[in-house]
Amino acid sequence: MRFDQLKTFLTVARTGSFSVAAKELRITQGTVSNHVAALEEYFGTALFKRATKGVETTDAGKILKESAEKMLEEVENAKAKISSVKHKLAGVIRIVASSVPGEHIIPSLIAEFQKKHPDVKFRIKAEDSFTSLSDLQANYADFAAVGTIIGYEEKFDAIEVGEEELVLIVSCNHELSKQKTVKLNEIVKYPYINREETSGTRKEIEKIFTDAKIPLSKLKTALELGSTESVITAVSEGSGVSIISSIASEKAQAASLVKIVHIEDINHTRKLYMVRPKRKLLKTSEVFWEFCKEYTFKNVAVSCQRN
Repeated sequence: MRFDQLKTFLTVARTGSFSVAAKELRITQGTVSNHVAALEEYFGTALFKRATKGVETTDAGKILKESAEKMLEEVENAKAKISSVKHKLAGVIRIVASSVPGEHIIPSLIAEFQKKHPDVKFRIKAEDSFTSLSDLQANYADFAAVGTIIGYEEKFDAIEVGEEELVLIVSCNHELSKQKTVKLNEIVKYPYINREETSGTRKEIEKIFTDAKIPLSKLKTALELGSTESVITAVSEGSGVSIISSIASEKAQAASLVKIVHIEDINHTRKLYMVRPKRKLLKTSEVFWEFCKEYTFKNVAVSCQRN
């Protein structure tokens, strides 16, 4: 019996699907089946049974699920205790980050942290908010930097590392580019550039329209794109308008890529979060977490001076 087999078993138990577990774990479905089969041979009984949708644990599987969760938690606790006895702060911190925190907050936060702890390295992976939170839950990362924690409030600990307004951006020659403000119901007149469905920004925007009683079906969605930077590019090229982060848009406007138009009839700010598992982490990660609690993000949109 191996720890990777237990991790595979727990993922299948949580998702109720061999194929979904394989996708989450980034292994083949055959490997998932082999891990489960090895455990069933070890314990001499079936651990899963077919259900209406996918699979569910048998009585034996339920017993193993409870024990496996405790075993893996104890392993993580042991790693954390061993880490705490090390004198030198070093190691690699893994962070999954959605567009705005990953592109505009994490770089300066890490730079400040590494001034104090230069031997700590970081591995950053770009995902949307909900994929980031899913990866954190599957233990593919130590932290997630995201723009929403909707649906995960009870599963993780979270601290605010930034705050932003959501604003409309248009191309520099758009008919709205000379306006300072626009009403929310005017936006639906124009082709709209949207983020993908699992984007935290998109979830927040959909809530704004819903609260204003404007049907989402009225949005003339021309494109759906996977990052804030790709949205800015599409808008700058005249493909449509979009509502995005004020942090990202101020830098894009400073670079003369787009124009910002504030939305009149909403008073909405969005918090940006650093998220961690509730369990104890390695010493290096715990020190980083304490640093994040004290960190204050300052958005500075710098443009090069022209000669």
